[in-house]
Amino acid sequence: MKRRLVYVLCPFLIVLGALCLIAGLGISESANLIEKTGIIDVPSSDVFANKSKNSERITEVLLGDEFKVTKEEGEWVYGYIPSQKGYSGWLRKENVHFPLKDSPFSDKSLVHIRTSKGKILFRDGSSMDIYAGTRLPLLKKKNDLYEVITPNGLTGFLSAESAWIEDEHFGKEVSPEDIIKAAKFFSSSYKWGGITVGGMDCSGFVYTVFRINGIYLKRDSYLQAEEGMDIHIDNLSAGDLVFFTTGKGKRISHVGIYVGNGNFIHSSRSKKGVDVSSLSEDFYRKRLVTARRILNVDKRNLQTRQDREDCPRFSRKSGDA
Repeated sequence: MKRRLVYVLCPFLIVLGALCLIAGLGISESANLIEKTGIIDVPSSDVFANKSKNSERITEVLLGDEFKVTKEEGEWVYGYIPSQKGYSGWLRKENVHFPLKDSPFSDKSLVHIRTSKGKILFRDGSSMDIYAGTRLPLLKKKNDLYEVITPNGLTGFLSAESAWIEDEHFGKEVSPEDIIKAAKFFSSSYKWGGITVGGMDCSGFVYTVFRINGIYLKRDSYLQAEEGMDIHIDNLSAGDLVFFTTGKGKRISHVGIYVGNGNFIHSSRSKKGVDVSSLSEDFYRKRLVTARRILNVDKRNLQTRQDREDCPRFSRKSGDA
């Protein structure tokens, strides 16, 4: 009888133990799953495909940008970037500031860096170089200076020549000339995953050029090919995007901005940075697959800004006047 009882109970106990083990693993796994908003508090932070600096750098995220954290593992956080339309990856936790929800600066206008680089001068005499597209809350305007606040609570001053106030430009039309002008001041080297003058890949260059004009595109070239309106190659206008298949497959892998007269500007690995090329060059002529118009399509030629609830929420450090 005892032996029969053991035979009956053993399978039950084995199944029960397995369920407990699975549940335990599930609890351990879910313990790392979170959802909270962080703000990048370094001039730019690399975002990686995996939680290792040796893995592929897939993009960069700028000072003041939101990073929606969904997972933490050790010194790393995983999440997505609203300003890059949900692009996701891993970055170092030390590069993210988690602000107070009751910050008094969430309703402030944002200052947007429009030159390749800007410089914040702090009250203690130190400074920080920041990059095109960086957005920070404006505290006040003093003559030719903007007083701004950084994610870690420090206040400093920016030259008004290097930035524009989003509220003053919201709804204003962006022209092809604006796009071309922005594109031509970049002289960066090529860097896979880069979006700053320190180095850009092809789609990072296009993303940044449109971003500093208040227009936010998707991050990768094949995703940017979904933006705007499809146009025939014979009807290209300045400011249109041109796309190529430069790899072995059929997927779009390169993008540039048409500047007129059969030429386009792009960040090229082979040219080691931003350069102008001709669509008639044999290499590009054979690989050109489509073109898209962003401006004058569904009001996409208008300056845009993120919703107020997505704006950075910073806190001034005590004693910082």
